[in-house]
Parts: sequence; C-alpha cells; structure tokens
Amino acid sequence: MELSSMDSSLSTINGQEHEAPQTRSDYIDDEQGVIDKSRDDGQRTAWYKLHILIGYLVYKVNAVNIGTVTKKLLQHNMIRGKHMFCRFIISAQHFSTTDTHVYATLVAVINLVLPEIGKLVLKKCVILFQSTFFRNNILDCSPSVMFIGHLINHGVADEKLGIEILRNLLEQHDISNDIFPIKIAIVLLKICGKKISEAHKDLLTEVLDDMLIFLNNEELNAEVRNDVKLILILQENGFKFQQLDLVPANEYQITHFQTLETVVDTASDKISYHYDSEFEFHEQKYKNLILKSQGYDSEEENGLESVTDFNNQYDGEKELIKVMKHINDIEKDTNMLSLRKVCLRKLINLTYLMTDYTKLVQQIVKYCQVNMDLFNMIIDCCCEHSTYENHFGNLTKELTETDARFADMVEIAFIYCYVISDKFDSHRTQIVSSYFVHLLELGLIPSKLLSLLGELVYANTDYSTILFQKHNE
Repeated sequence: MELSSMDSSLSTINGQEHEAPQTRSDYIDDEQGVIDKSRDDGQRTAWYKLHILIGYLVYKVNAVNIGTVTKKLLQHNMIRGKHMFCRFIISAQHFSTTDTHVYATLVAVINLVLPEIGKLVLKKCVILFQSTFFRNNILDCSPSVMFIGHLINHGVADEKLGIEILRNLLEQHDISNDIFPIKIAIVLLKICGKKISEAHKDLLTEVLDDMLIFLNNEELNAEVRNDVKLILILQENGFKFQQLDLVPANEYQITHFQTLETVVDTASDKISYHYDSEFEFHEQKYKNLILKSQGYDSEEENGLESVTDFNNQYDGEKELIKVMKHINDIEKDTNMLSLRKVCLRKLINLTYLMTDYTKLVQQIVKYCQVNMDLFNMIIDCCCEHSTYENHFGNLTKELTETDARFADMVEIAFIYCYVISDKFDSHRTQIVSSYFVHLLELGLIPSKLLSLLGELVYANTDYSTILFQKHNE
C-alpha cells in the first residue's frame, strides 16, 4: 500500500474518531469502571499500573517537581506499593547520589502521611549499609550512609543511629591502616554531624575523642591521618555544610528508632502480587486516610478532587500529569481492533522498505494519538518477525526526534515491558529485549532508568538477563 493512499485512509478515519474531553476527575483514577478489580486479572493489571507509575515518578522526581510527584504518588495506594517504592528510590539514589537530598525529602514528606513507608526505606538503607560495610565496599556503602544522613537531618531517623554507625566504623576496622571507615565517617558527618551534635553532643565528642588517639600512632597511614584531621576540623567548625535539604525539618515529623542490631531483612519485604478479596475496601480505606491527612473529611464529596487540583501548577508539572494519563490508559481496549489500528500497523511494517523514515513518521504523528497504543503496535510488529529488525528501533528514534512527547512514551514502554515480562513467551522475550537494547544503544533510554529497574527481580528472569547481557556486549 502506498503512503499516499494510507494517508487518505487515515484522514477519513481520523475525521470519524475523536477523543472525549478530559476532566480533572480523570486524573484521579482513569481506569475506574473499565477494569473489574474484583477479578484476579483486573487486580493484576492495576498492580502493573501501580508499579509502572511509581517507577516512572521516582525516575522523574527532581527539586522542581517534587511537590507534584508527591501528590501523584499519594493519589495511588502507596501502602500496596510500598516495597516497590522503596526498591525504586534506593536504586535511583544509588545511581545519582548528588540527588540524595531530593529522594530524602520525598521520603520525609511521605513519612508524615505514611510512616510505615519512611520506616521501610530507612530499614533498607541500614541493611544495605551493613552488607556493604562488612564487604569493605565503599562504592556501595557510601550512598546508603548518605541516604541515612539526610533522613537523620529530616528527623525520619533518630540521631542515635548516626552515633551507632560512627562507633561501628571504629570498632569493626583497624583505622590505623584502613582508610575505608574514615571515609564513610566523613560522608556521614558532613551531612548530619551538626544535627547529631545538637542532639547528642557528649556522645559524639566521645566517639571523636577515640579517633584522636590514633593521631599519636606513628605508624598511622598518611592518608588516614589527614582524614582524621579533616574530621576534627569539621568538629571545630560546628559541622557547618551547605544546606541541601529542600524543606526544613518538620517539627511534627515521625521519627523511627532503628538500630543496626534490630534491623532484619525478611521475605515479606519482597515485591510480589497477591490477590486481595477486599480490594475495593482497602482502596477506599487508603483514600480516606489520604483525605484526612490533607485536612478533608472522608465523607466530603469534593475532597479528593481538591487535593488533586493542579490548575495553578507550572507547565512542566502539567506535562508530568499528562504523562500519568498515558499510564492509566495502559491495557485499555487492548483487544479492540479498529481500522485505524490496522492501517497504522501496515504503516509500521513498511519500515523495512525504507532508508528515510521522515514521511512515514509525519503520517504517524499526524494521525496517531500520542499514547501507549502506538508502542504496543510497534512491539507487536517486531514480534511478527523471527528475529529483531533494527528498522523498528530506527523508526522509534525518528518518532522521538519529530515529537518530544514520544520520548516519554518510550520510557513508559520500557518500564511497562519490564514489569509485564512474566507474560512473555520465549520468542517475545527475545524480540522485545532486543528492541529495547537497540533503543539503549540509540540513546533513547537513559542509563538512570536502566539502573532503576536493574535491581528488580520479576517472574521472567530471562527477560532481564537477556536485556542486560545484550546491553553489556
């Protein structure tokens, strides 16, 4: 079929189809009434969407949009998704330690409403510190200590945890020749030394006095000696450092008294789907909890709508909200086969005949709505071949360069396929993983997003294994 005739067909169809106007309530829970959540498959779809939404928001959060991200996260059942949130935010912080203050602020604000989430994140950070510390792995230990330090600043973690970590650094290592514990101590003291000093000055002085003893050791490693002196300089200056936290510590913050000895990793912390026979009851209970935390009565009809009123937000935040709409649309009407879809699939399959995708992409952009449906079609077309064909990745690149909105869809599609990979057969696993490896090579998927998902384990481990193996080749 020629592009000109395809253009005419799509133009006719486009005039007959239109999208219903979107209302503010659509942003609250767009899939309500479409998915039967009393059924196992309906709940599983809702679980996938929750997973994708939390992953995408954690990936996108920054110092500017953190308010909107917090609201959008709390709009969805974070109790149900607490383990995935914890895993995502720790992975993101580990990849980008310079944004630790952003992630800690997000945890601190959520902790005010849902303290069990703040407690879980802190617990995981402590477990990560313990495992990396005893392996002398400074690259992995330092990020966890940074996160703990910022959580201490926010009052999510008690200052005594900082004292305990400092003591542990001294007791478990011979610091006369080992630079590792001193480096970690400096990381912690630079971030929260002032907060610890204000709460437990005597205890902190006692710990630092023990370090002073090592300065009299003639066999002390020169680098260790210099770092010990740096700690003493920090103490003399009152642990002054550049303020990084985005909001001041809240005087009503809920503080968790975790210790290195009491924290234990449990199997119940694993990310897994479970059918909930009282799904709607628990969803309403969560919604009432959030409304109450925002100062609304659970019976107020317009309460939730007021909580999610973003009309006064700046354009960047509005764009983020629009992207959330696409996540809500995932797996809606996936079985509906329209004439437009047939034509678009034929267009996509024409790519193997072309070296220049400009005209083809212009037709797709002109007549196709920017949503997940298009990427589902591209992936389906990929899977119709026995092996992956690079022209599908090249088409995707052309789409993102023609319309920036498609770049967001690529990222969502990447998370989506990673999360639902347990549905894939062996052929689809091979093809889809190859498609996204190609997109990674083309620079369409940031390394941060790959890192965010890299720590997660799903039922289809073959998918993630193939993805990472091919990417590392």
